[in-house]
Formats: sequence, structure tokens, C-alpha cells
Amino acid sequence: MKIIHNFILIILLLFINNIESFPQASDSLQYIGHASMKIKTSDEKIIYIDPYHTPGDYSDSADIILVTHSHQDHNNVSLVNQKFSCVVITYAEANLSGILQNFNIDNIKIYAVPAYNQNHNRNQCVGYVVEFNGVKLYHTGDTGKIPEMEDLADSNITYILIPVDSIFTMSPQEATEAAEMIQADFSIPMHTEPPPDDYNEDKVSRFTPANRLLVRNGETIALVNPSTGVKDNSGRPLEFKLHQSYPNPFNPSTTINFTIPNAAFVTLKIFDINGREAATILKKELPAGVHSIKWNAVNLTSGVYFYRLEAGNFTATKKLLLLK
Repeated sequence: MKIIHNFILIILLLFINNIESFPQASDSLQYIGHASMKIKTSDEKIIYIDPYHTPGDYSDSADIILVTHSHQDHNNVSLVNQKFSCVVITYAEANLSGILQNFNIDNIKIYAVPAYNQNHNRNQCVGYVVEFNGVKLYHTGDTGKIPEMEDLADSNITYILIPVDSIFTMSPQEATEAAEMIQADFSIPMHTEPPPDDYNEDKVSRFTPANRLLVRNGETIALVNPSTGVKDNSGRPLEFKLHQSYPNPFNPSTTINFTIPNAAFVTLKIFDINGREAATILKKELPAGVHSIKWNAVNLTSGVYFYRLEAGNFTATKKLLLLK
């Protein structure tokens, strides 16, 4: 009966969407912890960067594994199941005799970029820019604020993953300055403490670029390409925008991302298919920038729901489907 019920819900969602097709798989990023990341593209390609942090979700077999340097808290490749065709790229392959390399694997472009500080030799450490489906994600590796970052300002980076631990890498203030140099659409702090990384909320709070996006250990976000939006020179979005939640369908939690171009009082509410309010997720003043909210629907029943964002005079509504 449950399978039949869920099937009916899916058909109902298709009907509500009218001529829209059922939401396709999204590109996503999971912050496993420390500097460990998992990227899943919409065509199910799996990329791990600096596997180390445990506990963590390494259940998807890898197509590509990237390692920024040899320190033990960045290179535990044994945690990851590898597909037969998996390509492993370490700093050794990425930096050949001081020449940084580029790679093209299944239409995923990978560019090695400089990474170094007093704790990391520039010939034995790299960062990676990974490009796929219009998204450019820059994992800085363990680095300081370096002048080469200015060269990336014209590269239209979508996401930067930047360390803020203050000991082996940058302080939150230095990371803020580096993020402003790079001018990515979204700046995500990582490597917030030496291992084991328990996500240092104090250091994260002192990382303050206008485009900050917080993703905590174990959380997954949909990766969006905001290239159609207009930005000012600081990288701050000039448009209000509500993104599709991810995952969708979901059980029991999903993440909602939105951008606001200026400080505003923001309300984010959930409504059922009959228009009844089911939950208020957010009701507060927020600064300009990109925001991410995780919603847990553990107390609600399966069905079609709507989430509505109100910020100033802006209102937007999108659909989502809870399947239990």
C-alpha cells in the first residue's frame, strides 16, 4: 500500500507541475568534514576531494579522487571504493616539476592551482578548480592568502571552499580577504580546526564575506549556477532568488538555498497542498548574501508541500515532495 501511495503522490506532483517535467537530478556537494568533500554531478559522476574525515559518507563509488597534498588528514584514499575506471589525481600528478597540470575526464575539467604557506611547500601542495555543468568549484587545499588568488577573480568561480583554522592555514580574517580577492558567487568555510575537525562555530562566525554560505559536517547542498544573475564588483548577488530544494523528493530533510541582495526581514514557510501552513522555518532579519536552511519534516506525513520565501517586497514559492 505504501508503494502505491507514493506512486500516486509522484503522479500528483507531475499534475501540479502542469507541463513541467519531474525535477531532474541536481549537481550536489556534500561536506563530509574537515577538508573532505563529495561532489555528485547530475549524471551520477562521483568526485571525492581529500578523503579523510570520519565518520563520513563514502558510500558512493568514486569516478575521480583528488588529493591536495600528502598530510595524513587529506589523503586517506583507502576510505573510498573506486570504480574500475576511477582516476586518482594527487599533488604529484597535478604539479609536475613546478608545472601545474589540467585534466579533462568525462567532460569534467580539473585545473590544478597554487596552494602554499609556511606549513605547506608550494611544490607539494595544490588546490583544484573543478568545472562541470556550468559550475566552477574551487577547493583551495591547505593554503594561505596568496597573490595567485587574484588571478582567479576573472575566472567566474561559483563556489570556493576555503580553510579558516588559523593554525595550519588561514585565520578567518585572512580567509575573508582571500574570498573577496577571488570573488566567487558563494564562499564556504572548511577545515575549521586541526583534526579531528568538529566544526568550530566561533571561527566560522568570524569568516564574514558578503557571499558566505555555511555547510556543516555531513550536510549536502544542491550546486547552482547563478551565471544568469547580475552581480556587483563585490560578488554580492543583485537579485532575490529562491532555489529548488535538494534533495527533492526527500525523507525526512531537505536543504533550501536562497539569495538576497540587501539586508531584509525574511520569512520562510511550508504549506500543504490545501494551502494550510505546516511549518515556519525562518522568521528573522538576515544580511545580504547567500543563505542555506535545512528543514526536517520528521513530524509531517508524505505528500506535496510548498515553500514560500518572503523578503521585503519579494515573494517566491516552489514545490517539494515528502516521501516516507
